[in-house]
Amino acid sequence: MLVTILSFIVVLGILIFIHEFGHYITAKLSDIRVEEFALGFGPKLISKKWGETVYSIRIIPLGGFCNMTGEFVPDEDDDSESLEIYNEAKANGRCFHQKSMWKRFAVIFMGPLMNFMLAVVIFFLIFSIAGVPVNTSNQPIIGELDPSRPASEAGLLPGDEIVEIEGTQVNSWEEMTNIIHNSEIEPLEITVKRGNENLTYNITPVRNEEMGVNIIGIYPKVVRENIGFFSSIQRSVVQTWRVITLTISGFAQMISNRSMEGLGGPVMIASIIGQAARNGVVNVMNWMAIISINLGIINLLPIPALDGGRILFIGIEWLRGKPIDPKKEGFVHLVGFVLLMILMLFIIYNDIVTSFF
Repeated sequence: MLVTILSFIVVLGILIFIHEFGHYITAKLSDIRVEEFALGFGPKLISKKWGETVYSIRIIPLGGFCNMTGEFVPDEDDDSESLEIYNEAKANGRCFHQKSMWKRFAVIFMGPLMNFMLAVVIFFLIFSIAGVPVNTSNQPIIGELDPSRPASEAGLLPGDEIVEIEGTQVNSWEEMTNIIHNSEIEPLEITVKRGNENLTYNITPVRNEEMGVNIIGIYPKVVRENIGFFSSIQRSVVQTWRVITLTISGFAQMISNRSMEGLGGPVMIASIIGQAARNGVVNVMNWMAIISINLGIINLLPIPALDGGRILFIGIEWLRGKPIDPKKEGFVHLVGFVLLMILMLFIIYNDIVTSFF
């Protein structure tokens, strides 16, 4: 549990930092006043003001924000300090809404783009250091586990060698999978070799309808091959694009089927990262890249309060030929934010029910 929590906080913290830093650095380069750069939501744990910007870490590590002056036009009822900051920035042409459409688009789009760029960098590190997967081993040794499947829930670990199933000795991955695939949906006595001792588990397979077989959620060891620097760059870009297309296809399928299956929130992400941490550094990096891509795509959805919603308003402004009233746009984004928080609570509730009940 400690490994899961720490891994989750570190990975999510990096992804959020990279995303918000994209907004932050582009805003700074566009001469937009940044009032606060924050990791997390809720009350502040740590905060420090350098220059005109407050840098903070907040208590709920499920997001972050880059608060730019002029994103939301203050009302006359707001405190005098907020009004003074806004009026000063406006007088100097440093409010967000005063900048050109292209500068505002760049500030908003750079957040998701940084998530995609981070994925390319992570895949590059994996390919250049650990190599690329070229084959799988036929030894009955577990390489990875699916955290949502029976093997992981029973306590099997990467590196365990499966030596017997229901008293039948297995000598290869193929022999082992044939037994499991053709078994009944009832407990199997599986003996594994871990270090110098043999351990026995009772694991009930589940049905994989797509494959038409029973599974327990284990994967063989991957055989990797070292490649050159430029090949690593090329493969990392291709891999990032592949994950982007697969993710978009998955979202489209969920929408067309009107299904919430596969939709997960912080609890599911924490479980995946925790399992990856037990599978090794390469697995953590791989999942970090995949989650980073998902974060970038989700933020580009045309929903108010998300980056995609802000880009949508810029598109409407371009079509109209004149800007939208900042107060009206701010109100729409505020309503969108409230609805997103409600959706997030529902997803967290669904996560907890699915994971623990």
